[in-house]
Amino acid sequence: MGRGTAGLANFIGENPQHDGLRHMNSRMVIQGSGLSIRIGGALVGGIGVGGAPGGHLDEACARAGLDAIGAE
Repeated sequence: MGRGTAGLANFIGENPQHDGLRHMNSRMVIQGSGLSIRIGGALVGGIGVGGAPGGHLDEACARAGLDAIGAE
């Protein structure tokens, strides 16, 4: 999707007309902790982390993973 899941969740929350995005794919959960993986400006994938007591902590773990591989 090209953006973090927290940003997407906020976008949907602020724009009720786009609530259908929550249900576009049954395999995707839209809540904080997912980030895009960009290398050299190119979107190459995504990383999602779960299990910490809060999406902000999951996102921090994902960010550490991105930093470890030199991704943006």
